[in-house]
Amino acid sequence: PENPGAQERLGDLLLKAGKPADAIPYFQVAVAKSPTEANRAALAEAYLKNNEPGKAQPVVEQILAADPDNFEIRMLHGRLIRDQRKFPEAAEEFERATKLKPDAPQAWSELAGVLVMAENYPPALAALDRIVALHAEKPGHVFLRAIVLDKIRDLKPALESYQRFLQLSQGENPNQEWQAKQRIKTLEREINNK
Repeated sequence: PENPGAQERLGDLLLKAGKPADAIPYFQVAVAKSPTEANRAALAEAYLKNNEPGKAQPVVEQILAADPDNFEIRMLHGRLIRDQRKFPEAAEEFERATKLKPDAPQAWSELAGVLVMAENYPPALAALDRIVALHAEKPGHVFLRAIVLDKIRDLKPALESYQRFLQLSQGENPNQEWQAKQRIKTLEREINNK
């Protein structure tokens, strides 16, 4: 019980076993006895997995105060803010992450997603273009591009993106595929009526 490493290890095992609530007290002891970045990050992760983002955020902010260039923690902070639906603030965090690691597709992906949620479409398209340049585009990115083009009323490219998404998705994203099919019908009508 006096060994912070042992406490952290037990917390880690419980967290991996899907028991974040049981892991939290062990991580709290580990942080109290040895407030390392790794112990704090593990505690924040346990809070998140236990659906306690309000408790995770100050822990993450402590880590960032000491190490503002920590890419993983910057990404975690962005997700915390995103999950609170503070999309412009989350975009700022993910943009910082893209500056720390310009070739990290996950940072660009998160940035594109929150920019779309914030209805900030031109930078969202730029982030999606960066994902393409990194050869990391997935069906979800194509769907986001279709949504953005649809929102800014660039109808033909939106239609093409929805169609491309359907070709790539192949049943993996049934909800988005249904939405894409509906939008394709509507866009085809709008384009043909012009």
